[in-house]
Amino acid sequence: MANYVSAMPLWAIVLFIGSFLYSIFFIAKRAKQAAINAGMALNKAWAIQYGVFGFYVLYFAYVSILSLKGVLSAAAMPPRVAIFTTLPLTILLFLIIGNTRLFKKLLRSITLESLITIHIFRVIGVFFVLLYFYHLLPANVAFSGEMGDIITALLAFPVANIVSKGKSWSIKAVYAWNIFGILDIVNVLILVAIATQDSILTGNHGVLEMTIFPFVWFPAFAPATILFLHTAVFRKLHQIKTVETSSSLLQ
Repeated sequence: MANYVSAMPLWAIVLFIGSFLYSIFFIAKRAKQAAINAGMALNKAWAIQYGVFGFYVLYFAYVSILSLKGVLSAAAMPPRVAIFTTLPLTILLFLIIGNTRLFKKLLRSITLESLITIHIFRVIGVFFVLLYFYHLLPANVAFSGEMGDIITALLAFPVANIVSKGKSWSIKAVYAWNIFGILDIVNVLILVAIATQDSILTGNHGVLEMTIFPFVWFPAFAPATILFLHTAVFRKLHQIKTVETSSSLLQ
């Protein structure tokens, strides 16, 4: 019987699961703060936090069941993990959640600095390199994914600090940082696609580890969620520009 649980040490698996759960708690907490900023009642703000956290917990449960049953592990193009997890979450975030009145209200109320520093959770990209050291992930995917995530996460605080200080070039810095973060995800997706195609042709391990529990959470969660958050930064920048333009016209 095939085993669809990672070959990583138990401590690494537990640490990974804990890190991911804390990441969604971190995102949910920012949503709660945005609700408070919007003047919502505290009980409703808490409900939003629980809703965001609960949604992702249920989503991870769904992904985990599919991976443990081996549904996502077949070497195929496009990858099954993309069809059954990444794509549905992307559609849900961009076409449904991102267009709700609640999300638009939260986006108006959250600070740009909060939207930027929320990306600190991407330090979990260090697990890419850990997987490489255990010979479970190709070097190009591991180091490219890890470096891009770590750089984006570490630059989040200085970029947010520049914004808070109102530097004249702060918006340009945000655009540069945001584009870099997006390109990092796109680059990893391309490398994963190439590795998957290579594994189909040669029969090597490729990125199989990203289709089994718990590391399947990476492709199931990260691309859609991170791109959605980067898009939210662009939308916030547009809001700020619109407000500034309206204010200048009234003067």
